[in-house]
Amino acid sequence: MLVASVLAAASVFHGTPVPQEQTPWLVSLTRSGVVCGGSLIAPDRVLTAAHCVQGADPSRLSVRIDGKRYPWRGAIFPTTYRLIPSPVAPDDPHASGSADDLAVILLKGSVENVATLPVADPPAKTGEVSLTVGHGQTGEGPAPSWSRDALGASQTVVDACTAAYGPTLFKPALHLCTQDTTATKSQACAGDSGSPVMVQRNGAWAVAGVVTWGGETQGRGCGEGLPDVSERVDAHRALLTAKSRPAPWAERRTRVRRDAHTLRCVSGPWSGRPKLTVRWWRRSTPGGAMRLVAGTTATRPDKPGALGCSVTARTAGGWATEDSYNQL
Repeated sequence: MLVASVLAAASVFHGTPVPQEQTPWLVSLTRSGVVCGGSLIAPDRVLTAAHCVQGADPSRLSVRIDGKRYPWRGAIFPTTYRLIPSPVAPDDPHASGSADDLAVILLKGSVENVATLPVADPPAKTGEVSLTVGHGQTGEGPAPSWSRDALGASQTVVDACTAAYGPTLFKPALHLCTQDTTATKSQACAGDSGSPVMVQRNGAWAVAGVVTWGGETQGRGCGEGLPDVSERVDAHRALLTAKSRPAPWAERRTRVRRDAHTLRCVSGPWSGRPKLTVRWWRRSTPGGAMRLVAGTTATRPDKPGALGCSVTARTAGGWATEDSYNQL
């Protein structure tokens, strides 16, 4: 999920170990550690969450199956993917919910001799038993622990999320609501975003959703009882086989430069020749929320008050925004 903590009494976040031979399709996205999860749904395609790969350079984020790294060339996700501000911390993106938060990673080649995870057909429905599997966080504190082996959270598809999160955050047409209603309260946590939420079809597990967000939107931590929210796969079935141009990523950081009495937003290059738009902003305090100011061109008059800029790049396969690392 986007943020994680846990009640002191909780001993595990996820529940029970799941042997690798039962989840050959399970994917970990890693940088210096586990960033997100995913699942191999075709020999050359990995299903995950959009927020796991948005703006990610394939050379800097690794796709691993059973520890082996597989090169990828980009990802596609809905151009309507968006964050939904938390009602309790609207300026904190790490506490946000999301919508249309599903992505397909395009591998450079096919994965040989590894079984793929089927897609649930028909879609999951309330009352079904579900299983979420991932390699996410299993402890908290300054040095949180992570699961070397996959752990599974046994849950049930429930209709409790509208009451728990409200209609602004929870969209039944897009979101799947699951919860462990037993005393165990197993659930997905930090590092599990993009991991598969599965239901049984024809005697085997099939993916119905990808982990996206949960209790952090209410200021609550993992293990504190609120249900998990995943993006429904059935809402994005066409994306699973789409051939769109991959979403862009910045190959160089964006910065603000002063030329005489003019500020210039300097960006690029970007992958994939995307369409670029510029917005200008300022922060009232260091690290505070961005407040947009007038101007959508790459240059503007240098007026009192330090300004930063953001560049948004769009292709048919998604979008990314790069904020300037400085203000002038």
